[in-house]
Amino acid sequence: MSFSNLPAPLVGPGGGRKSPYPWRGLMLDSARTCHRVESVKKVLQLAARYGFNRFHWHLTDDQGWRFEVPGYEKLTTQAAYLERAEFRNYDSLWDDTLERAIAQAPGRWTNGYYTDEEIKEVVALAAELGIEIIPEVDFPGHMAAAIECYPQIGRPADLPLPTGSMREHMHWPAANDLLWPNEDAFALVKAALVRVMELFPGRYVHIGGDECAYQQWESDPKMVELMRERGWDHPNQIQKWFMEIGIEIIRGEGKIPVVWDDICPQLDADVLVTAWGQDAGLTDLDSYRQDYIFTDAQTLYLNRVDPDGDPNQKGMVPGVSVDGILRATWNQPDDPHCAGVETCLWSEFVLDHDDVMQMLMPRLLAVAARMWRSGNVEGEGGAGSSGAAGRVGAGASGSFGAGVDGRPPMPPATLSEAEVSELKDRIAAEYEVVREHLGL
Repeated sequence: MSFSNLPAPLVGPGGGRKSPYPWRGLMLDSARTCHRVESVKKVLQLAARYGFNRFHWHLTDDQGWRFEVPGYEKLTTQAAYLERAEFRNYDSLWDDTLERAIAQAPGRWTNGYYTDEEIKEVVALAAELGIEIIPEVDFPGHMAAAIECYPQIGRPADLPLPTGSMREHMHWPAANDLLWPNEDAFALVKAALVRVMELFPGRYVHIGGDECAYQQWESDPKMVELMRERGWDHPNQIQKWFMEIGIEIIRGEGKIPVVWDDICPQLDADVLVTAWGQDAGLTDLDSYRQDYIFTDAQTLYLNRVDPDGDPNQKGMVPGVSVDGILRATWNQPDDPHCAGVETCLWSEFVLDHDDVMQMLMPRLLAVAARMWRSGNVEGEGGAGSSGAAGRVGAGASGSFGAGVDGRPPMPPATLSEAEVSELKDRIAAEYEVVREHLGL
């Protein structure tokens, strides 16, 4: 798919518009659905048209593992080919999303993994388009697929799972999805990170760190004893231990670790944070002052349904519309610790390329419209930029400290009614230009 025969975009780069955000990210979850290589390439081409320059690729999770790791062949012979999870514990869903996804999956959903050669193709295309890929290996939680293949890295087989919900805001039963701190688990983490850094030449590696059910470690007498011996008063120190191992490996190769904001209170290390806003979320960032990417789950998670879109969408609620994205308050990007903005598409109910396009468009245009604005702003760490924007834009080599004066001027946290109206008109016109091209 090429956009070369289309007129210049009406939103995003061009037309005198500039962006103050050096990190303009799009995340695609290929762990829950192994989106075909051709689909991934089309997403990259679409993202490039609208000025996105970071592709955060979520490659591992409880439901699948998507790249080869030498010495761990079961990750791609077994963990890559798990049956689709039905996600019956999800409750904030649009209409009959759960039932329709289950019914449609046999003819549409795909599993598998990306070969080294396929990854090279994706990396090469991204580079040609001016997009840097940030691969994600999510640990120590969300590791059920790997644990199923290598049970020695997870919960001891003779230890019953704890009862009750593992999350406060919804019923979430315990599962064998947490790495246990042992040499086998540490070895797999190292092998996976070394491999992913060989496959992806970019500056950043995302290592997750989110949604660890501490009750699971607490229910193991040996973990309680380990905590006592080390003087730890909370199992989150086990999570921190894993993350510090990953951070050391990544920094040893001269790259920059990225984590989800869940882990911020535990980390002393200087890392780049994907701030999605779960629990304390951005409040924690105010306290710990790590550099971060604004990734608000309420308005930038496009696996939420579009209230103005096709009623046959499958996804989460409450939804978010083009209007909602344009009217959202973006206070954080005015913070010198904010490196940019990222929108995400999780794939629990996104079964194939048609679903990807249905959920991205036209809302991706609204995100681009917020990222690229008319006025005197600079992007990519240009002259006068500093703080997180300058560090990320200039290709920081691992140091993310406090911001300083001189960041380029930022757009207002909210748009005026006139701006919202103008952007909605341009988004609608641009969508009409590209929808046939995209097969929508």
